[in-house]
Amino acid sequence: MNKTLLLFALFAILSFDIKNDLHLTFDKVSPEEAYIGILNNLDPLHPGRGIDTFNEKELDRPMAYGLILSAESNKYKYTKDSKTLDRIRICGEWLIRNSDLNTNGIHGYGLPDPWDAFGDKTVNPADQEYTIDTAVAIKGLLDWYDVEPKRRKKKEIYNTVFRVLEPFLTNKYDSPLGIPGYSLNPNDKEKDVFNPAVYLADQLRRFATLTSNDSLKTNLNIKSKKIFEILFSYTQTDSNGNIYWNYGTYIDSANDLVHACYMIEGIRSYFKDEGNAGVTWNHIVDHLNLFYSNNKWYRYFEKDRQTDKQSPRLWSLGMLMYSLSREGKYDKVDQVLWPQIQDYYLGGGHFKFRIDDDRKLVTHYGHLLLGLSYYLYNEKSFPPKK
Repeated sequence: MNKTLLLFALFAILSFDIKNDLHLTFDKVSPEEAYIGILNNLDPLHPGRGIDTFNEKELDRPMAYGLILSAESNKYKYTKDSKTLDRIRICGEWLIRNSDLNTNGIHGYGLPDPWDAFGDKTVNPADQEYTIDTAVAIKGLLDWYDVEPKRRKKKEIYNTVFRVLEPFLTNKYDSPLGIPGYSLNPNDKEKDVFNPAVYLADQLRRFATLTSNDSLKTNLNIKSKKIFEILFSYTQTDSNGNIYWNYGTYIDSANDLVHACYMIEGIRSYFKDEGNAGVTWNHIVDHLNLFYSNNKWYRYFEKDRQTDKQSPRLWSLGMLMYSLSREGKYDKVDQVLWPQIQDYYLGGGHFKFRIDDDRKLVTHYGHLLLGLSYYLYNEKSFPPKK
């Protein structure tokens, strides 16, 4: 073999190795593999059980059950897979059985851990009802309702959702603005926080379409409309002329990425049905673009806060994947989101909590599953049969 041929062969071998190295670096796990891997790592009888930032105890976490329920309900909508329906029912029936864990007669969902929500030295007990946890759980139950084939189970779901939403139909647990408080603890209702209220408003509105009780329907719609109208009186404008919201009225701080996505998803169906004068949907959803800079997503959109120390938590990226997928921006997920999520991959279907924190947190897995589900299972991948 002459020198030219030898050099050509050596170059081909090196090129093959480089390509394989690039594949290992930038394609650690596919979205399909990630979805299956996360599911396989969940407790089969208690899928929402795991650790959280509060402690290292393996506890049942209602928000995780709700997120997994939503993810699997969306998957079942397109696949009609019997094992998926089994997991849906395991998650949903846990929420039905455990809607009043603190046995105070008020149905709702929260954290299995004591928590000082606002750092004001008022510690809420374990299983305190929180508005965002309740809203996420209700969304899961309503997603299950939409795909459950058995009428009897649909009735159980309906009755549970009614009991859980009932406290929010009065003004008893409202914040000073007249929106649902952060929790149902009197200590927490003195502060106006937007994202839990708007996420709950979407569930109020959605349940109104299911009930045949005209009085209940009216009350649900009145309450949800009031929340949305108050919300749109507190808009902010970002540097691109798009709309966003602060975390609440008590603090001059914008929502971080996960809470910005909660806002968008809470508003989505209301805005598309009702609209808002002078504001387009793109004005709302395009605010997310500011969280992307220097080829990565950050926890905050303000440029002076976009540092390596402010890399997003896994649930932020999962919720962003959900929002982008609902927008049909699958190419954006492929090009600028999934590569970053892969940096959180630990192998074996596990993902880290933060880029510098290897803890495996079930509620964060739930957010990622939700995003993956809507990325993988949708009308583009599963076109309706004609």
